[in-house]
Amino acid sequence: MSDLLKEAYDPSRFREQGHAMVDVLADYLENAMHREEQAVFTPFKPDTLYEEQKKELNTTPGKRLEAWAQQLIQDSIHLHNPGYMGHQVSPVLPQAALVELLSALLNNGVGVYEMGSPTVAMERVVIKHLVKRIGFSDDADGVLTSGGTLGNLTALLTARQVKLPGNPWNSGTAGQTPGILVSEQAHYSIARAAKILGWGEAGIIKVPVDNQFRLNSAALDAKLKEAREHGINVLAVVGSACSTATGSFDPLPEIGAFCEKNDLWFHVDAAHGGGALYSPRYRSLLDGIEAADSVIIDFHKMMMCPALVTGVAFKDGRHSYQTFAQKAEYLWKQEGHEWYNLGKRTFECTKDMMALKVYSALHQYGPKLFTENNERLFDLARIFSGMIKNRARIELLIPPQGNIVCFRFVDKKASKEKLNALNEEVRRRLIERGRYFIVQTSINNEVFLRATLMNPFTAVEHLKGLLDEVEAIGAGI
Repeated sequence: MSDLLKEAYDPSRFREQGHAMVDVLADYLENAMHREEQAVFTPFKPDTLYEEQKKELNTTPGKRLEAWAQQLIQDSIHLHNPGYMGHQVSPVLPQAALVELLSALLNNGVGVYEMGSPTVAMERVVIKHLVKRIGFSDDADGVLTSGGTLGNLTALLTARQVKLPGNPWNSGTAGQTPGILVSEQAHYSIARAAKILGWGEAGIIKVPVDNQFRLNSAALDAKLKEAREHGINVLAVVGSACSTATGSFDPLPEIGAFCEKNDLWFHVDAAHGGGALYSPRYRSLLDGIEAADSVIIDFHKMMMCPALVTGVAFKDGRHSYQTFAQKAEYLWKQEGHEWYNLGKRTFECTKDMMALKVYSALHQYGPKLFTENNERLFDLARIFSGMIKNRARIELLIPPQGNIVCFRFVDKKASKEKLNALNEEVRRRLIERGRYFIVQTSINNEVFLRATLMNPFTAVEHLKGLLDEVEAIGAGI
């Protein structure tokens, strides 16, 4: 072995670097949570960062790892900063970050049982824990996969296999025009999945929403009839719990009843809002989820896990084995439902040890940790909306159902176009100031500012500070 390889794998070097890295991250965590002289986000032009990174790679070989890490941290967005209220990404539980280190060094791909036996068993424990929370019976089953997009695609692949005639996995869907009914506010991954499956725009039948931006269940009958008249074989309805733009929870009991009446697959995209399963206070938002044929929930959103960890649960566990059915004799035998060979049921074969992140949190803290985090953040959203209602120059879109709040600065003299431009500029200047990070969304062609409360260290004082800055910036434009 060369000297360079010996150095790269030296345990003593690893121990030294590891201690230094944990110190760097612990200092970062402490500073971020208390906002000590740290902007939430520093905007960089993409080309500028690219040139800097290229120069760094070519001019500083052998730079100390902790120094390199500190520069990366400085240039990154800071999810643990209480001023972060942007995208639906969790400020990671510190223990989960340590588990990621364990996973990275062991590098046991768990698609094949013999490559990651302990973690495969943990994944089954996590899935059985999840299906019980949903309200499914012991016959339910599922898998973990890499993100909500793959989760939704996996569920719709299964719906196709179960609901369409023949064996679509082997014979395809030639001569058929499958489709799904879905809220016009649903996450883009639903439409992406339908297009990956080859159903095109025609296969995505969008259902209008009510005044709270929830799927209007009263419109389902007419939309189904219309689709069938156009030769579309509707096989499923997707309920959002919650939608991404407004945080609205679709009426799952009504959707479930409609699916049962019409023999349709009922899928619930609970990637974000599924954390309410852990909250006695907010569990009613998910009433009716137990009637679903499939459900996805992201543990990397409201359960503080590093990305990506998505649970895909099936009410009838046998269905999870119908998604994929192809031979790979060098990996496993083909006969039987081998729950422990996870590659039979997921897109991934070299599958990350993602169960460790969820299992370790449950092992250390129990589900109460998820309960407290979800209730803390949902409660904050209600406090925030109350504060908005007391501001003369800020308008609330709708009362929040979860932890997503949409609002905007208002100017009664401005046209819709000018008001949209005004709010875009408010957000741009807010981010440049660095104390807060929020995003924007378009609702009915109107621009709203959107805060997703993801950080349990965000407090009322930070919410007040955000509104103060929005008002000051808006009034000054």
